[in-house]
Amino acid sequence: MKKIISLLIVGLLVFGLFYFYQFYAGALNYAYDSDSEARVVVEVKQGSTASDVADILYRQKLIKSPFVFNLYLKQNDLAGQMKAGRIVLRENFDLKQIAQALAEGKSEEMAVTILEGWTIKQIADYMEEAGLTTADAFLSCAASCEFIFDFLPAGYVEGYLYPDTYFVNSGTYSDDSFITRLIQTLENKLSTDDWNAVDTSGRTFEEIMIMASIVEREERDPDERPTVAGILWDRFDNGVGLGADATVLYALGRTKGGLTYDDLQVDSPYNTRKYRGLPPTPICSPSLSSIHAALYPEKTAYFYYLHDSDGEVHYAETLEEHNANKRKYL
Repeated sequence: MKKIISLLIVGLLVFGLFYFYQFYAGALNYAYDSDSEARVVVEVKQGSTASDVADILYRQKLIKSPFVFNLYLKQNDLAGQMKAGRIVLRENFDLKQIAQALAEGKSEEMAVTILEGWTIKQIADYMEEAGLTTADAFLSCAASCEFIFDFLPAGYVEGYLYPDTYFVNSGTYSDDSFITRLIQTLENKLSTDDWNAVDTSGRTFEEIMIMASIVEREERDPDERPTVAGILWDRFDNGVGLGADATVLYALGRTKGGLTYDDLQVDSPYNTRKYRGLPPTPICSPSLSSIHAALYPEKTAYFYYLHDSDGEVHYAETLEEHNANKRKYL
């Protein structure tokens, strides 16, 4: 009887070890998609433990088992070597490749994210912070490098640098190629129907992009942007000043904050409180939502809008209603 029990225990141990080996090997060689080279950004915050990193990877489905990941790190003395930052991995990386990339804290490529509504100066500063160039060099190239696109106006690229996440090889990066890539992305984001709509809109693409940039900075809710765009186009078409605070802030070299009486007097073609018509150039890089709003505005009876302290928009058809909204919400 004792012999049988001993054999059963040995058998269970052997089965358990075999099962664990199969599980360990499977988790070690697991890849999210072994046939895909698509990129995945993993962001590890300062002070994160190996277990924290394992949880991040598991939530993003990049590893099969946090336990095996932690065990592998301990076995290879990597547990204390996880670097903070944004690391670009690929979907076909297995656990060993992921662990090595995170321990080195670097990858062949890095992710750079251009945010919606950024000015070209904000983009230049960000690229300098990323260690890819200097802000001055970026701005110099934006002003003097040659970019051949039929829709691009002569003399500037502000507003045409499409906001998105881009993967960049720091070893081969150049301002020229990166700016070209951003402009190309804008062209690709617009569908054939969009380009046809531009042709039949009665407006130039430059005018649409200038309006889109204003809408981007004026209205943060994508659902409200077509209405705001409709109001601004209506004011433009009727020869009334746009009165967009975002353009005044741009004239002052700012992107946020309140405006004083003196601010509103700034003598700049970007001051749409003072001068009628569109400003000379876009004031930021608009999102696709804002471009569509400017291209497909919603026609309403409204002629005025304002935002309360919570950012909620309030519309009015007449100046009297608008002034009442000012008293009520500002």
